[in-house]
Amino acid sequence: MKRTALFLLLLLFGLQIAPGQASNVDDAWLFNRQGLFKASQGDHAGAIKDFEKACRLNPFDDNALTNLACARNNLGVILANQKNYAEAIRHFNAAKAQKPEDISIRLNLLSTLVTVKDAAAIEREAAEIIRLRPNDVDTVLKVAAAYQNSENGLAAQTTLEALADRVVDDSRVHETLGRLLYRNGDLSEAEYHLNRACNLDRTENQKAKSLLEQLRRENQVNQHSRNYSSIHFALTCHESFSEEWAEGLLELLEEAYEQIGEKLNFYPSQRSQVLVFQTEDFHNVHDLPEWAGGVYDGKIRLPVPGSSVNPGFLRNAIRHEYTHHVVFLLARGNCPIWLNEGLAQIFEFDSETDGVAEDFKPEIEMLQNFANAIRSAQNRSQVAAIYGNAHQTTLKMIAEAGWASMAEILEKIGKGFSFEQAGREILGYAPINLQAASK
Repeated sequence: MKRTALFLLLLLFGLQIAPGQASNVDDAWLFNRQGLFKASQGDHAGAIKDFEKACRLNPFDDNALTNLACARNNLGVILANQKNYAEAIRHFNAAKAQKPEDISIRLNLLSTLVTVKDAAAIEREAAEIIRLRPNDVDTVLKVAAAYQNSENGLAAQTTLEALADRVVDDSRVHETLGRLLYRNGDLSEAEYHLNRACNLDRTENQKAKSLLEQLRRENQVNQHSRNYSSIHFALTCHESFSEEWAEGLLELLEEAYEQIGEKLNFYPSQRSQVLVFQTEDFHNVHDLPEWAGGVYDGKIRLPVPGSSVNPGFLRNAIRHEYTHHVVFLLARGNCPIWLNEGLAQIFEFDSETDGVAEDFKPEIEMLQNFANAIRSAQNRSQVAAIYGNAHQTTLKMIAEAGWASMAEILEKIGKGFSFEQAGREILGYAPINLQAASK
């Protein structure tokens, strides 16, 4: 899932004065130049006042108006980063009114509306952006991403389907739509769009091809499945699992929803998708090592040896994979892998009360190269050491910073901050000196 970034705009416009113009125009020129200087010094509020004076003195000068819009936008970005969202939105709206055709300003506003979860305003702003740039693929993909970040998967799907009808030959549109449809469980339509993306893309799009192959394997397995649901989860499992078994699993999922949500102060608003496979089918669909106890790729996927297994057997795996889901939504897919896995293990094993090993010291290089280390691991003991390092490091961080700060750090990461930047913003220092581990 892509996030919508906040864009600063350059203030580069000076006034050109023709001989013989009235003194008001001369004064406007002076205020405009003064505003440009203040903006260059970072005094955006002062610059706005000067640009406003310039616009009042000479309301026909587009350069002064553009400078005013840019200054308001830039101040809005600063305020949004300071979490003063109400003021940021006010400045973005004012900048938009002064420069309505500027898509960067509108995308900044949209991103901030997503942050404050104003669903009605998101829909209004998204509709206006699409009206201005209906066939601009980059822009509409950002709008769809904003919908996904606000957990409005249906609006994202509708937006992408309409774009695919208007722009029929862009592989990015079909791939993005195919991935979304796949996450939403519409495998038939997902297959069509992923196949279209592969055919349109002249380069070797291995990720799209790999997902297409996985989808086709999963489609064969799902021919013998049933669907169940609870308040916050939609469950698909093999028809050999009874309704009573499915209800027991859903109860465990709802327990995870409450307990993990309480710690991280986040509760997904849309139903989370959970797929249970018989172990053999799980490994046929997913190219994963035999020790993998589940996988999260927008859906929670769990292997089970057979329908005779008590649902409680899956409690730890459920908590592990559901944590990945929550962290993905909070950090918008940008959380460092080691931290993601560390949090998942804490909730999997209920290990916070155990504390950190007395002589533990984080192995930074192992954290920094977590994904490569796992891929190159030769046996389970090496995998356990890599995961254990992430687990202990995250426990140490929780002990020092607390859960509330952890939730805020994840939220900052979701807004584009690095791990180190987020730690400094929330705590005033880089958590447990892990600057290198944020890469």
